[in-house]
Amino acid sequence: MKFIITNLENLAIRNLIFQKIPVIERKNDIFKVHSRKKIYDKCVKRIITGKDLNMKTLYLHIGTPKTATSSIQKFLKENWDVLQKHGYFLPESLHMYPGVNARRNAHFLVGKVQNEKGERDKKKETIYLKEGLQQIRDAFENYDHVILTDESIWYCLSYGKNSLLYDLKKEADEQNYQIKVIVYLRRQDKFLLSRWNQSVKQRTSHVSEMPCDQYFKMTQEKNEKIYQYDKKLDEIAKVIGKENLIVRRFVPESWRDGSIIHDFMHEIGMDVTSEFQELEENVNLRLDKNTTEIKRILNQESEFSKKEISYMGKYLKEISKTYIEKDTTEMLSKEELQQFLKKYEEGNYRVAEKYMKEEGPLFSDKIKDLPKWSPQNEGMLEEVILFFSKFMIDLKRTNDLQKNQIKDLQTELRKTETEFKVFQNKVRHPFRTILKRIFR
Repeated sequence: MKFIITNLENLAIRNLIFQKIPVIERKNDIFKVHSRKKIYDKCVKRIITGKDLNMKTLYLHIGTPKTATSSIQKFLKENWDVLQKHGYFLPESLHMYPGVNARRNAHFLVGKVQNEKGERDKKKETIYLKEGLQQIRDAFENYDHVILTDESIWYCLSYGKNSLLYDLKKEADEQNYQIKVIVYLRRQDKFLLSRWNQSVKQRTSHVSEMPCDQYFKMTQEKNEKIYQYDKKLDEIAKVIGKENLIVRRFVPESWRDGSIIHDFMHEIGMDVTSEFQELEENVNLRLDKNTTEIKRILNQESEFSKKEISYMGKYLKEISKTYIEKDTTEMLSKEELQQFLKKYEEGNYRVAEKYMKEEGPLFSDKIKDLPKWSPQNEGMLEEVILFFSKFMIDLKRTNDLQKNQIKDLQTELRKTETEFKVFQNKVRHPFRTILKRIFR
């Protein structure tokens, strides 16, 4: 008697391992015969560790936004060779999307594509999706683990592509691999403010022109779902299973070795050793409050191109590094923050208990009693002066450099002209030139 299976997790197989029945696993029309002892060992390990050691794994890192996702993505990219050595594959982005870094290799799952007329091209989106899924299938031919990452997925699961996980789970079941979703959560007020800061910094939409108070009101009305962590995690767990959902706090004290990079790597089954190239500094740092306001005002000027705005933003980032730690204000008042956080208190407790197996609050409820930020603060004038000073000095240096380059080019041109005249003279009087060489 022979028994053909497609998934070693099947409960019936665990019963068959104690009988004298050969077990054949079928995958892509290739049959593999497993001995009773081999099946028994795998099932025992599965029971002890809670993991199917024979199942390939797709790690899907979905953010949330502003939880060091850019740093994680850069680290993975810079250590591509080491990851492959240990059986982990990080696919490269097959297509570019406007305003999206190529390191966000999972963007094909949610990205919108436009044609030459600026209209949405759903047909091309489907093509890109199929190509991305095929890339995963090909990777699993040689690797046990595939890593995809894109922080925009957290938002898209609520407002862009609700069926994403269902479709991906169907693909995973057909191809016989499992999905593990990794998400980092930060306290809702910090999440909200960091999203506003990022929008202003990147000038991605009309939101980049909004004052913080206006954004605070708008996002609670239009984007409420992204702050309801408990409901969103329940939706994800319903599709992939609670055991396949890895929930971590974006709180340095909770990270392995105090590092978000080390923490992420540990969660996907690897520890960072001397083999890896560590990042020299954090990526995608936020602007301080005053430079954010300067950038917000610049965003409103329609005369400035995107390239020009980006050029000026470079100096604002430099200034922020100096002032960000000196800030002693909050963008929202203590009362506004308390009222906002109260809405999510119960749900956060559920997240800690259900997904992290902890009792108590998900985040600290401590709110600093600091004055609310105002554009008329003492440091604003200083930062404005510093911004324009850096900007003008750099323009002068660039201008001086270009002047020197022009001088060098002019000198080279005069030298070339002189040599050309000498050459012309030789060509006009070839015999005189020859005679001079003979009788010199």
